[in-house]
Amino acid sequence: MADQPHAAQAPAIVVPVTLDTLVSLRHEVGAVARHAGFGDPQAYQFVTAVNEIVINAIEHGTPPIHVAISARHGTVTVDVRDEGPGLPREPAPDELPPSDQTHGRGLWIARRLCDELTFHASGAGATVRLRATARPQ
Repeated sequence: MADQPHAAQAPAIVVPVTLDTLVSLRHEVGAVARHAGFGDPQAYQFVTAVNEIVINAIEHGTPPIHVAISARHGTVTVDVRDEGPGLPREPAPDELPPSDQTHGRGLWIARRLCDELTFHASGAGATVRLRATARPQ
């Protein structure tokens, strides 16, 4: 529904994130996704996935937390980066965590709501990348 669903890559939008700026970040991710050609249901799913990862970074990461949003040829990429060491293993479970477990659903949800969810850690910090491509409507 966007005017240019497959426009060339625009420069990435990089924003610092806190709980106070989370709502505006969700709006920004949704706007970029719709501009890239996502319909409202797919844009909402992608925003939900990004929200889950950002909340994890805020709760478990090492500030500052920055989010980079970019789009190219109908694909939106969001990198969530903090200054921490990252996770020691692939953290997103393949199975829904048991109902009595109090954590772990955010990563499980994010993995299902985007096309790609990857984790990278180095001495310079940790990054979680989410990526999704617009589906035909």
